[in-house]
Amino acid sequence: MRKTLLLLAIVSLVVTPLFAAPKSARAHNDAERLASLLHDVQASTSVNMSDTMWRTIANEANTLANRIYANTRGTTHGAARDARAHVREMRAAALKGDAAGARSHAGMAMPFVNTVINATAK
Repeated sequence: MRKTLLLLAIVSLVVTPLFAAPKSARAHNDAERLASLLHDVQASTSVNMSDTMWRTIANEANTLANRIYANTRGTTHGAARDARAHVREMRAAALKGDAAGARSHAGMAMPFVNTVINATAK
């Protein structure tokens, strides 16, 4: 009984990574989510967002940008690096209460995020 459980545990540890999404698919999904957030930040000129909302959006965008950077390689990696740099600047501006600066950096990050989306699309 113990040998069977041990064998089952070993097999499940070996087989589980085979069913995980490839890194490019994860990068693609995260890039689409990030693009959506960046678009919302740019479109928020008519909506007055609270400091808490700015902080939440900026932190989520930063997390997504870091994951995209970690899950890309090759030519896409440079675009992910540049997107991450602008998202970090956007986050810094948002945390300081500089909505215009956050919107500006969100706009600067979008072309790089779109490059990642296009390069990782299947």
